[in-house]
Amino acid sequence: MTELFDPFVREAISVFLAEDVGRGDVTTRSLFSWEERSRNQAAHLVAESPGRICGIPFVEEVFLHLDPGTSFQWNQREGEPYLQNAVLGRIECRLEALLAGERLALNLLKHLSGIAFLSSVYVERAAKARPAGMRPLRVVETRKTLPGLRFFQKYAVRTGGGHNHRYSLDDGLLIKDNHLVAAGGVKPALEKARKNAPHPLRIELEVDTAHQALEGAQEGADILLLDNMATTLLEQLVPRLRLLNPSLILEVSGGVTLERIEELARLDIDVISVGALTHSSPDAPIRLDFLA
Repeated sequence: MTELFDPFVREAISVFLAEDVGRGDVTTRSLFSWEERSRNQAAHLVAESPGRICGIPFVEEVFLHLDPGTSFQWNQREGEPYLQNAVLGRIECRLEALLAGERLALNLLKHLSGIAFLSSVYVERAAKARPAGMRPLRVVETRKTLPGLRFFQKYAVRTGGGHNHRYSLDDGLLIKDNHLVAAGGVKPALEKARKNAPHPLRIELEVDTAHQALEGAQEGADILLLDNMATTLLEQLVPRLRLLNPSLILEVSGGVTLERIEELARLDIDVISVGALTHSSPDAPIRLDFLA
């Protein structure tokens, strides 16, 4: 484990293990004596299809929590792509620890590797479609994460080459559609935000019409999130926004699929946010095989 993951990860994994193991693995304790449970057992982590590995530090923390004497041999570095049938690594620890930690370790590794792989595909497609000489483009996720797993899922997006949007409500100011309704519209919402927001925070405004976007640019938003707009509308709107405020950060969100990200990447925008990276990534098929 690196300092990056302490102490939050250790506490989280302790909670995950308490949920899954409870007071002890009844099956293992019914099948094996204390001496048998205490002997070392080795296993391989095997990939069933190509992917990108993410979660090595968390797998290690699961087994080290259960058996501090666990040893690991990794054939892949965190974030590296792998091929079908690749042996990703070898784990050796007490039999009881290996059986108790298997499910949680695989759940984390499969889920996070799936997110990292899908993120890398989005990032690579956007980069390939981006015209030469255009401003840098970031692919980011959203707050559409599973409760308790946000840190892990956002980490996986970064591991796949993506970037992070705001982590929580307290570290970014984003005025959304319901804020606009409650505040009385774009202009009063931006006025209140400029008056009351902490000084270092930029003000991001989510809009879903061209009129709102143009008003937001004129009224001093720092970032515009252009939500659920057709590409044809964006092609007309983005140049107008650039003329109004060349320093404005433009983000596009909503309905961003792998098929669509290439056409969006050709626009003069700064950020593409993709909720699917965390809420719809399929798990990577990885298994844990005991060695005889």
